[in-house]
Amino acid sequence: MKRLPKAGDLSGSLLVAHPMMADPNFRHTILYLSHHSAEDGALGFILNRPLGQKAGELGIADALEQVANVPLFEGGPVQKNQIIVASLEWDPKIGACKFEPLQKPEGEFELPAGHDEKLRVFLGYAGWSKNQLEKEIALNSWLVVKPHPELLRADADDNTWHRIMNGLGPMYRLLADAPEDASNN
Repeated sequence: MKRLPKAGDLSGSLLVAHPMMADPNFRHTILYLSHHSAEDGALGFILNRPLGQKAGELGIADALEQVANVPLFEGGPVQKNQIIVASLEWDPKIGACKFEPLQKPEGEFELPAGHDEKLRVFLGYAGWSKNQLEKEIALNSWLVVKPHPELLRADADDNTWHRIMNGLGPMYRLLADAPEDASNN
């Protein structure tokens, strides 16, 4: 697993919660950073918290008819009642992920051809104010990782986070496998 430098524009990178991250909003999460700048802050979406239901089960039939069968994910702790529909796919030509929000201001969607495996429906998002993310990275709350196609699959869950930790070396593997409650050790 390749880690990226901690400076500059991190848009398109993955943030992986450090094994010692205690915040329940982000414990064991993998986030895709769709936007980042030191001046504006950052915006991202949790990729590995499927909610176990399809978007059509939300009871908002008209708004979600086109994406009714798309799995629903917790996107983050901000505006958990907001639905964000996005196309998320690996582009092998450039070796990077393409993330594209699909909603128009009117709430309509423009779905790409062959959209089924590319689409994600998120409830909420993760956001950081100016310089907030940089401070959290400096405190080692997050590991900045280059995206990889396997990490963008729609079946990403807590096991995916553990696989990333195992790929980062023995220290991370040990920390990731530590019990939540040290008294259980």
